[in-house]
Formats: sequence, structure tokens, C-alpha cells
Amino acid sequence: MSSNDGRPVGLGVAGARLWRQVSGDFDLRADETVLLGAACTTLDTIARLEAAMIGAPLVVKGSMGQEREHPLLSELRQQRLTVARLLRQLDLLDVDEMAHLRSAARSAKGRALARERWSS
Repeated sequence: MSSNDGRPVGLGVAGARLWRQVSGDFDLRADETVLLGAACTTLDTIARLEAAMIGAPLVVKGSMGQEREHPLLSELRQQRLTVARLLRQLDLLDVDEMAHLRSAARSAKGRALARERWSS
């Protein structure tokens, strides 16, 4: 479920922060809004997993009594890969580039031109 601006309803602190930063700096197409929403909710999942791991053992007993990594570690790793892929798909400039380009056009065309300018 989404709000009128495409922001997923019920975002946590991490997801809401990313939404504000990106949507405030870029005019996103509908498909990019969907990707951003997925990245935001994934960041919130990561935050919950990290909170659940506070004080938890890194190694637990498996079904046969063997030692194995805590299952949340694997899930945390997968969620981090997922958010990295989503953000890569959005093809946003990094933070340093964004600081230099705040006054530049915020459209997809503007982003493409900015990437060319800063990569040379």
C-alpha cells in the first residue's frame, strides 16, 4: 500500500530517511518510485534484523547439534544485497556528487548529464 506520493505506508526511521533524501533530490518516474519504495522497506527490514541481533549469539546449535551461524545473519546479508541491487537499479549519484548537483536539473535527463560531467 502506498500514499499519494508513492511512499510506502508505515515506513520506519531508516526507510523514511531514504525516501526523504531521494525524493527530495530527484524527480522519479513511476518505476523508479516503486524501486525506491522497495529499497526503503528493505532498509527497515535490515534495521529490524540488526535490532534482533543485538546481544544474540553469532553461532547457534543446528538441528543435529552442530554449530552454525545464526540464521538471522544470513537473512541480514541477503537483505543488504537486495537493497544494494535496488539502489543500483535506481542509478542515483553518490552523496558527494549529489552535494555538487543540488541546483542541477532533477530529471532523469539531468541525472544522465550530471553522471557524464562528474565521470570525466
